[in-house]
Amino acid sequence: MLFYIRYRDKEYRVRVESKNQQLQVTFGNEPERAVDLTFYGNDCTFLDTESVFNANVVGNKSDYVVSRAKGNLSFSVESEYRRIVGLLRGTELEQENIVYAKMPGKIVKVIKKVGDKVEKGDPVAVMEAMKMENELRASISGSVLSVMAQEGQAVETGALLMEIKPEE
Repeated sequence: MLFYIRYRDKEYRVRVESKNQQLQVTFGNEPERAVDLTFYGNDCTFLDTESVFNANVVGNKSDYVVSRAKGNLSFSVESEYRRIVGLLRGTELEQENIVYAKMPGKIVKVIKKVGDKVEKGDPVAVMEAMKMENELRASISGSVLSVMAQEGQAVETGALLMEIKPEE
């Protein structure tokens, strides 16, 4: 899952995935790394290298306050789903470097993989929705940067399926 975290007027991109029963996190452009995070109710424990971070997290769907001994942190979190749904409501996505689910359905086939070259309009995946197969196409030319969709996966409207790095 991709999240956008806003703290002190700066936005950070954080990707969180579970692989082999281990939580993997990517902060911005840094390399992916395994993390140990436990979250029970409002209490959070995060182990990073040789330090431990304990906090009490309180908030609603997007705005949070982390209470900790060194002082409180206030930040907002927006998931990829909420961002894309917001874009769908108010912005044309033709120039964006993302392939997303335009309706709920099931991924039948992932045609392109990381590193593959794509031209604008090329089919990159096939999705079944309302008993019909729909080709999902690249909105820009470039190369596939990441693939989040897996064959057989059920997805909701706005789910990020693939990212494309634009041609230079």
